Amino acid sequence: MTDDEVATKAPESDAAQESIIPGDTPAQQGASMGDHCVTDRPAPAGAQPTGEIRKLADVDVYITKPSDYPHAPSRLLLFLTNGTGIHSINNQLQADQYAREGYLVVMPDLFRGDAAPNSTHTATTDESDPSLIEQVKLRAAETAKSFMLDMWLARHTPTSVMPVLHKVIEGTQDEFADAIANGGGIYAVGYCFGGKYVLLLAGEHPATVMWGQKPTDEEAGMVTKGPIIKVGAVAHGTLVTAHDLALVQVPVSLVCVENDQLFPDEVLQEGRKELESKKVEHEVHVYSGVPHGFAVTGEYADAKIAQSQKEAYDQMLAWLQKLRPPRPDQSVHREDCTQCFDSADDPTGLDVCLYCFNGGCTGDRKHGRLHYETSLHPLALNIRRTRKKVQRDEPPQKISKLAITAESDADRYETQIQVKCYECGVDEVDRTQGQLPAVVDGITTALTYARQQEVKAWEQEITPCEHTLCLQQTAARRIEPQALGHCSMCELKENLWLCLECGNLGCGRQQMGGIAGNSHGLAHATESSHSVAVKLGSLTPEGTADLYCYACNEERTDPELVAHLAHWGINLAEREKTEKSLTELQIEQNLRWEFSMTTEDGTELTPLFGPGFTGLKNLGNSCYLASILQCLFSLDIFAQRYFHPNSPPPAAPQPAEDLETQLRKMADGLLSGRYAVPDGDVTVSENSPEVPHQKGLAPAMLKHLIGRGHEEFSTMRQQDAFELLLHLFKLITRSRHDAPLHDPTTAFRFVLEQRLQCLRCKRVSYRSDEQDNLAVAVPARRVAKDGVSPGQEDEFTPISLKECLDIFTGKEVVELSCAVCGSKDGFSKQSLFKTFPEVLAINARRFEIVNWVPTKLNVPVVVGDAPFDLDAYKSPGLQPSEELLPEEATTVRAKVTFAPDAAAMAQLEGMGFPKARAEKALLATGNVDAEAAMNWLFAHMEDPDIDEPIDLATGTLGGTAADPEKIEMLGAMGFGPGPAQKALKETSGDVERAVEWLFSHPDDQGDNSTDADPNNGSTAKELPGSTSLPARFQLHAIVCHKGGSIHAGHYVAFIRKILDGGNDKAWVLFNDEKVVRAADAEEMKKFAYVYFFRRL
Repeated sequence: MTDDEVATKAPESDAAQESIIPGDTPAQQGASMGDHCVTDRPAPAGAQPTGEIRKLADVDVYITKPSDYPHAPSRLLLFLTNGTGIHSINNQLQADQYAREGYLVVMPDLFRGDAAPNSTHTATTDESDPSLIEQVKLRAAETAKSFMLDMWLARHTPTSVMPVLHKVIEGTQDEFADAIANGGGIYAVGYCFGGKYVLLLAGEHPATVMWGQKPTDEEAGMVTKGPIIKVGAVAHGTLVTAHDLALVQVPVSLVCVENDQLFPDEVLQEGRKELESKKVEHEVHVYSGVPHGFAVTGEYADAKIAQSQKEAYDQMLAWLQKLRPPRPDQSVHREDCTQCFDSADDPTGLDVCLYCFNGGCTGDRKHGRLHYETSLHPLALNIRRTRKKVQRDEPPQKISKLAITAESDADRYETQIQVKCYECGVDEVDRTQGQLPAVVDGITTALTYARQQEVKAWEQEITPCEHTLCLQQTAARRIEPQALGHCSMCELKENLWLCLECGNLGCGRQQMGGIAGNSHGLAHATESSHSVAVKLGSLTPEGTADLYCYACNEERTDPELVAHLAHWGINLAEREKTEKSLTELQIEQNLRWEFSMTTEDGTELTPLFGPGFTGLKNLGNSCYLASILQCLFSLDIFAQRYFHPNSPPPAAPQPAEDLETQLRKMADGLLSGRYAVPDGDVTVSENSPEVPHQKGLAPAMLKHLIGRGHEEFSTMRQQDAFELLLHLFKLITRSRHDAPLHDPTTAFRFVLEQRLQCLRCKRVSYRSDEQDNLAVAVPARRVAKDGVSPGQEDEFTPISLKECLDIFTGKEVVELSCAVCGSKDGFSKQSLFKTFPEVLAINARRFEIVNWVPTKLNVPVVVGDAPFDLDAYKSPGLQPSEELLPEEATTVRAKVTFAPDAAAMAQLEGMGFPKARAEKALLATGNVDAEAAMNWLFAHMEDPDIDEPIDLATGTLGGTAADPEKIEMLGAMGFGPGPAQKALKETSGDVERAVEWLFSHPDDQGDNSTDADPNNGSTAKELPGSTSLPARFQLHAIVCHKGGSIHAGHYVAFIRKILDGGNDKAWVLFNDEKVVRAADAEEMKKFAYVYFFRRL
């Protein structure tokens, strides 16, 4: 008989069973379930359940809560029953017991109303010696019940139970998120049948198994899921296998019965060995002289069984309440407070909760005590750190290698710790008692939150690939030295790459640092499909060299490089390194990515301190985040929204995971001046040119929240600061803004009006698009030179911002056909401002395609500090002399007339842009220039329909009304037409974002009106921005970038602020934690990447 057959076979099917009368007998025989699994004992006299049965996620559940919930915090407990189900009085009473201990208990109906056969109170009998006839009757009844139980078990397998559990868990995450957060996860107990499912939820399994499907051999290496619970406790589980136990990853307690055929000893021992080998915290208590099912609430005449029942409950409760060290995947906030930037370095230190590891300050703000009052977690570990004094006689050494190793806490700090109890008012609890030593040690040795979200020490890793490991070379020959002197296709004598497959020598790409290259090595690789090349000038006698695989487009290594070079007659031992390696060039470029911190005469710039002058630490490629945050929080609209120094922090169960809390924390950190003080831990000698700066604030929690789930921002790589700005706008827009607070991103919103006019019939169409930024292309005009020396960088003619705006708002011709007059001459297209924002964010796009890669160009853009007006760029709107295209004629026959330029399409697809995006970009930019299309793509990456194929034959050119089909779709989800329409308008028609908006704005009744219609007089939705004139703007802040790519290099912010002792604004440089009065702002304005203009 297979394991699966045993798992669904009732124990009474085994002929070896002796006892046929249910009662207070030792463990019963069989493989799966016994009488105590499917029958109730008499309930305790006078006891009545206090909970209720209701629906949760469309599943019947019994819910029982602590008497003071929700006024006092609770923890969520999932109670999985035996076969008697949620209608069993005993199960309800047992759930109530846990509720009295502070747990919010959710007991789901695992069987969907189909409880086990004979789910009734167990009958008692006075007959100790039934007659033969009675025995025969009982045997017949047991046989019938066994058959029914077999059938019942066949209906209730993981395939049917796990989906129920997932629905209930999702429902609890929505309705009882506070209890889950307060407990740091979901707790679970399981009795008999429910025990197996507690173990499944406690383990890591293939995703299909977690949904109840059987595992298959093909699932090896597939995505896994779990564990879903934090802690589990199981009493006399049934249907449990050793494999279930082997995959458990969270602490688990097992209440077992001696000689239990329903949970065989061999299964227990094998599973226990697996738990021990994996060092999973667990405990096993074996009870003798008791029946299987004894731990479930119910009356027993046998005093020993009754006492064991109480002990089992106490064991399971103690296991749930036990203090535990943090798991490797748990966040330990032991450096700074989750609600402000006070830290363990302050005189009174930081309190780390011993239950959920939240960090709370202990100074005047007392966020540690606030956490106790809201969570009722009484014990905390107070950590006080004192920085070891650092004597610097010279500026710190620049990073000169790609490997960066981090100092340990012991190298930097002297640390004092003590356990305190808020409930008892004791400031120094003996930390050697009970579980405290393990928990305290776990906290002090765990990775800090910041370290958990970043790489502690990184080093560029270069590995072989299949192309280097399986390299096939053509016939061997000796390449004469003179043939290695210059590129085979040009006269370049440096930056030469040898094809290891055929021996061709070609020059490389132009490299940073002014190294010339015509990409003839790449051209050879493209034509011949030969992948692997080595840079001759980087060869060393030690066997190191730059090796590049064009197929992988990555730097690689070749374990057989010596042999592969010998194949061409090159003796590596005789080679001498003559050029810098790619790594050295990258390091050299890193050293150049510095912004001047000195005046023209070489004097170090004096640091600035106080409110509004707080720096941010670089967490490792996080300067893109710091520069954007500095600019945003320098604006009044962001300060008014998030800076509330006299208000308590938001009531968030998990402050570190709450965007509102973290944005308020950031506002307080940057604007209060509380942290903008000189670093007192650095002592500078009289002869040192270094000026002490601030320590800077580490935005680790906010960075994690912003990047969570995002393919790029969740990494430690450098990112595009402008893309981050747009992503942050999206997150803030989706978040709640309870009155009287407002969404600060509305200050950036305005409306662009696009005008299309048929070149033949002159009819027009208008369309309004809501925007929060402008991305303008900067034309590149190279300065002509008589001769260009190798390595000399191009110079460009300065371009005014006005010219960029003129180009952006200028008329262009697009290849569309007119459905009214039938002309295929095209349309003229022009976009102008219909409204103006309070703050205008402009992204200056300076890119050119070099070797199929977008490369940044240093084109100067002239922008003055003086106010300027944008009146000339305001759309006049529909004029009396203009005739609108009829509604039915606004269809554009694009599929008939539009054919993307083949060369431009090839370039865009070669850069990795999908076909749909490339076609859409060419259509939007006149179908002429791949560079213009690329700039358009960069500016429209966040468009919800960016990946939809162009189909202008079914689209309209005008109108901003929400799509009726999308309104109907949201209506099917239960949202009214008014809120649905507003949500779609607020999210540019993106249904998924609209759903999120609706959930975050439950009280918003939306706008039941339609867009303005001159024929029916209806009222239009209020447009963002202002139509009033004059529209005068002044430059407020810029984000600058140094480096050849927006995904590398370094970002800083320059912001105009009023300094002490003056009335006029001056430019201030925010370079990570260094904040100084800028010395070269005028020069940097020319090369800014993002400009912020404030309306006057």
